[in-house]
Amino acid sequence: MQLKNTSTAYGWIAIALHWIAAVGVIWLYFLGEAIEHAKADGLPREEIITAIRFHISMGMVFILFLAARIVSHIVQRQPTPPAQQRYLHWLSRTVMWLFLLMIGTQIVTGPILVWTRPSDIAVFGVVLFPSPFSEEVKWLHEGAEFVHQTAPNLFWPLIVLHVAGALKHFLFDRDNTLQRMLWVRKD
Repeated sequence: MQLKNTSTAYGWIAIALHWIAAVGVIWLYFLGEAIEHAKADGLPREEIITAIRFHISMGMVFILFLAARIVSHIVQRQPTPPAQQRYLHWLSRTVMWLFLLMIGTQIVTGPILVWTRPSDIAVFGVVLFPSPFSEEVKWLHEGAEFVHQTAPNLFWPLIVLHVAGALKHFLFDRDNTLQRMLWVRKD
């Protein structure tokens, strides 16, 4: 069983981090949307605060996996891309880097939103990340809030392009591109 990527296949580390990150990003996205709808629907403040704390705690847990996904992608060799037209290769690389940029942006702006109040981040009441700020930093909070709420607008277009690319390789090109991210092939 190969752990690391090779020139022809992804290793178990990359595959596991890819799917954990995918599930985490999707789940946190929908949780964030539910919180926004709860605010708009005028649900009790206590319920909204509980949901926000849960979102923050889960976000902090997933930061470990999301950051590992980014680092893994940067430090590991990547399998040779499939042969395809230059613009499709450019598009696939751009989509991948935009995903990583969106994830990285959320990783940075999420904690900043909490800390600039200033509040500590309590992960399920077990681990405490104290705020580096002693007083509210309104301009930074507002900027982080704008970015944290705007960056996920890339989410659906990127998902559609990513899935369309995988399906193109599977249905039309009939190559092993999709297979490489579903299980490990032997070289």
